[in-house]
Amino acid sequence: MIDHHAEKVLCARSSDLPPAWLPRAGAVPMDESVLFAELASIPPHWLTRRQAEVDPSFKQWIPYVLLRNHRDELAAYPRQGNEARLHGLWSLGLGGHVNPVDSTPSPDARMQWPALLWNGLRRELMEEYPGAAEGRTRFLGLIHESQSAVGRVHLGAVFLHQPFDSVAKPGAELEGMLWLSSSELGGSEWRLERFELWSRLALQLLTPEGNP
Repeated sequence: MIDHHAEKVLCARSSDLPPAWLPRAGAVPMDESVLFAELASIPPHWLTRRQAEVDPSFKQWIPYVLLRNHRDELAAYPRQGNEARLHGLWSLGLGGHVNPVDSTPSPDARMQWPALLWNGLRRELMEEYPGAAEGRTRFLGLIHESQSAVGRVHLGAVFLHQPFDSVAKPGAELEGMLWLSSSELGGSEWRLERFELWSRLALQLLTPEGNP
């Protein structure tokens, strides 16, 4: 059995991050070049999840991927998996920790950031939705909230991914997944309160028409 508490995860010291990246509950639109230019001066840290989950002086980086099909619908699925604190809520994002396996050789660890986040994103897609891993992907911005125990120790890098094959069957953790139009989100059946806070924040990085 895998010991997830012993898993090493990518973190940054909270005090090293620009305060504007850490709103109490908000989304920060950002160009990818701006993100990585700032991260180039910030050292990455590898902590065990056991330590990182209880230490808000570090932020665990999570690539958080919104999936949009050719009909401009977003994928939604009921939360299950390892994060029991989010069970019972729906999610619009695939998210996972970045691990040492996502790193590439570099003489300067700080130059690893682009590879770490993009490799972590691709691995997450392959693990949770392998049939839709191929597609067009772009970075939208950051999301952060300090209102919950989960949020206080995580920072989300939000990406929008349009798979080439959006009819492929997702993996087990996405059981129950369906596609929702922008008109359905926030409606009587799909009130935003049904979704985890990170999903609601990530939606702020999309225009009302559903486009970045």
